[in-house]
This record gives sequence, structure tokens and C-alpha cells, in this order.
Amino acid sequence: MNEGVMMIRGKTSKKWFFSALLCGFLLLGGLFAVFGVTGVAYATPIGGIGKFNVSFDKMVGKGFKLYGSLYGDPKNGADGVKPVFVNDIQKVTINGLVISRDVSIPLLGNYTVKISAGNKTPVEIQGLIQKAVLINGDASFSNMNISENYVTADDPEAVSKAFTQGADTVTITNGSLDTEYLFQQAVTLPGMKVEFVKK
Repeated sequence: MNEGVMMIRGKTSKKWFFSALLCGFLLLGGLFAVFGVTGVAYATPIGGIGKFNVSFDKMVGKGFKLYGSLYGDPKNGADGVKPVFVNDIQKVTINGLVISRDVSIPLLGNYTVKISAGNKTPVEIQGLIQKAVLINGDASFSNMNISENYVTADDPEAVSKAFTQGADTVTITNGSLDTEYLFQQAVTLPGMKVEFVKK
């Protein structure tokens, strides 16, 4: 049995091909130029990935607020929700930032994923929100205020915000936070390094 093979030949218009290619390169060059002038900046929530650690040599923040909140889904009952501290800081500068998370990779074993930045040039963050279960470090505040709000005990979300703290500036050295949620409106990560470290 002999099946026929049909050859189809097409023609590409050089004018349209090179026009599209040139537009693509111009757009890519524009993106590189913007990132080259402004640094590496992105806005992303890192939520729902569970517990990870944020550590740093020094953090200086302006427009600091600390209050309580809940993390998790109350629909799953008391075991699905945990109390957390919320750090809400308008502008942050961090030296020696390391974000790490332990992961288990099938067939390969246990690793720690580490993202580090800001060893020579500090990390700059706008609009930082962290939900932490543990905060360690040496802290100093300027123009600190602490308030207690009267709330009823029937609303867990309201109870979590019964205590609030604020300050014009906060400085933390040798900091370590066990964090459940992290969000930045914009961040610049000079000298960023991402690595898997075998445990």
C-alpha cells in the first residue's frame, strides 16, 4: 500500500516578520531599560505557603504599626486558625536579608530554599505586611504609642486587634521572624541569590 505524501509550501512575508520581530525586541529592550534604571522591583503576595523564616542583620522601618490578627480559615474550626502579629510598615530598608523555607522533595529528600539579598546594597521595600507567630531581635522605636481597645469577646477578629502599637520609626538588629504571610507593594533586591541547601 503506497500512501501519498502531500507537500505544502508556504511563504512568509519578510515585511511582517521583521516588523513583528523588531517590535518584540523593542518591547524587551524597554523592559530591560526600566528594570536597569529602577532596579529589580516586583509586587507579590507570598501567602498560603505555610511557615517560613525571615532573618536579617538590620532593618529600619518608617511608619510602623503592630497589631494582632488571625491566620487561617475560621470555617475549619479552631485548629484551622492561629493568632499572629501583623507588622505593617510603610517604608523599609534591610541589610543582610535571608528568607528561608524547609521543603521536602520526593526522591531527593529535605532541603531549605534560601533567598538572600542586601549584603552590600540594602533591600528597599514599600508597603510591607508580615503576619508572624514569633519575632526575635533587638528593637528600638521613636515616638512609640501603645493602645488598648475595648472589644467584645464574641468576635475573634475584633479581639485580635484589642492591642495595637505604632511608631514613627522602628530599628531591629539581628532579627528573626517566623512568618506565615508576607506581602510587599514593591521591593528592590540587590544581589539576590536563590539556592537549595540540602539538610
